[in-house]
Amino acid sequence: MTPWTGGLPPAAHERIERQRASGTSGSLLSAPAAAALRSAGLAPVGEVFGCLVMNLGWTGGQCGVYGLGYATTQPNGVFLNAGIAGFTQYRETPVFTSGRNTNRYSGFGPYVKAFEAAWQGALNRMLTEAAALGAEGVVGVTIKRARLEGQIWEFTAAGTAVRSADGSLVSASAHGTRVWSSVLSPEDTAAAILSSLVPRGIVLGLSVATKHEDSLLRSQRLSWGNTEIEGLSAVQQAARGEARSLMSKRAESMGGSDLVVDRSEMHEFETECGGEKDFHAEAFFVGTVLAPGPMHAFRGKDKPGTGRILNVLPLTDPPTRRSRR
Repeated sequence: MTPWTGGLPPAAHERIERQRASGTSGSLLSAPAAAALRSAGLAPVGEVFGCLVMNLGWTGGQCGVYGLGYATTQPNGVFLNAGIAGFTQYRETPVFTSGRNTNRYSGFGPYVKAFEAAWQGALNRMLTEAAALGAEGVVGVTIKRARLEGQIWEFTAAGTAVRSADGSLVSASAHGTRVWSSVLSPEDTAAAILSSLVPRGIVLGLSVATKHEDSLLRSQRLSWGNTEIEGLSAVQQAARGEARSLMSKRAESMGGSDLVVDRSEMHEFETECGGEKDFHAEAFFVGTVLAPGPMHAFRGKDKPGTGRILNVLPLTDPPTRRSRR
């Protein structure tokens, strides 16, 4: 196997040398997108791509609530309160998330960590390729995952590397890193820069929430009426809440002032658990971190609508004068 150089596979180095030798800066941009970037002082350098294939040999998630007394029911599906003889009641099972109580309860912690590491690996390879082209940023980044077979997944990141004519933009956006990145469209990235906000980078948020099927959840699922399934609503909310919280913390660590969520996904699945079921919700968010740029202090003093307007030229054509006879 050919050894990798600089953290990139041979195919990436061939792509870099091919773009350098051609003397032409390739891109994934449309004509309007290229014009928008140029208005913000950005020029394309080339297409960049990062790829990582991972085998998820163990993901966990097998009956995460066993041993806590929540996954033991009577045949009729009603949980028994052992503290009061002859008394039965519904007992609601808790909702666990992959980022909380991972060591004790949730088996999806390893799954989430593996997926996040794979996504970040693909992003890092894309940014390394951009740096090799002399770029300062990557715009219009698309992040994807695809199952190849079994437990083998492919993670990819692709975008257009750009260089700025404004050195202050680079120092304000990179924040100690070599290359900044944005999942915003090129037009939106340019609009942000022209509004004195510069991209710092991309952040991800992934969470899996789990709830064991209890009697209340089962009865609501089998109800003939229009009834909310409260347990499944709680699972969805828990996954979304934790994923967004992770994004916010990562944005803060990058020194960002704004976080623009560009993509959100929700997937539901269930697993068997001793003749019963565990219900799971997977939330995935992708966003771009923005921070004040070099023109932020100047623009912050603007007060639209309060200034005086001086019409140097009339805004309409003057009326045609009729000559006197």
